[in-house]
Amino acid sequence: MAIFDKLHIQDALDEVECRTLEDHMGFRGQWTEHRRFQLTFARSQGVVPESRFIEIGCGPLTLALPLISYLAPGNYVGIDVRPEVLNLGWQQIGKAGLADRNPRLLCSRSFGADELPQSSQADFIWAFSVLYHLTDELVHMCFAQVARRLAPGGSFFANINAQQDESTWLQFPFNRRDPGFYREIAARHGLKVTDLGSLESLGFELNADERLNELLKITV
Repeated sequence: MAIFDKLHIQDALDEVECRTLEDHMGFRGQWTEHRRFQLTFARSQGVVPESRFIEIGCGPLTLALPLISYLAPGNYVGIDVRPEVLNLGWQQIGKAGLADRNPRLLCSRSFGADELPQSSQADFIWAFSVLYHLTDELVHMCFAQVARRLAPGGSFFANINAQQDESTWLQFPFNRRDPGFYREIAARHGLKVTDLGSLESLGFELNADERLNELLKITV
């Protein structure tokens, strides 16, 4: 299938560039598997070229680069709070020759509330390795935007940390919360949460701590 052909779009990355991207993703030595897993899962959930896709915490475009190539022009929006990582993303888009796909990368502290048009909606919203870096207040803000942006029948997918000890990553907290925490906040915003199980049970192939993360599907 076409989306899997895009898995090899960065096979020519040199080692230094790859390490830089991994450091901004947060997982050394895991770039290929994080990309493969997310693309495979996205396709299993029905992402097609016509899908409108918003990624919260897009980082250095681990998922996004091949996805931009797969989606119809203008159908990808990536949001991140770090301008330096979005600069890396634009470099990757230019290197891959994907500028004509018209992706939008937004530096936002409001999950796109201040940058996206009022009418912008998405069939899929994605937040991989993001929710556990947010404060309680920011989780509320995020879910408010999800409720606002999800198109009818749309889905929001996000993984959470329910088992690992709390710590920090860069300037961000690494929070441990069970699914009930997210279920309660989701309900306040008119959203429903389905726990899909661990990343490992869904096909994540690395023997790394994040295999124990649980993946949530959130709908209106």
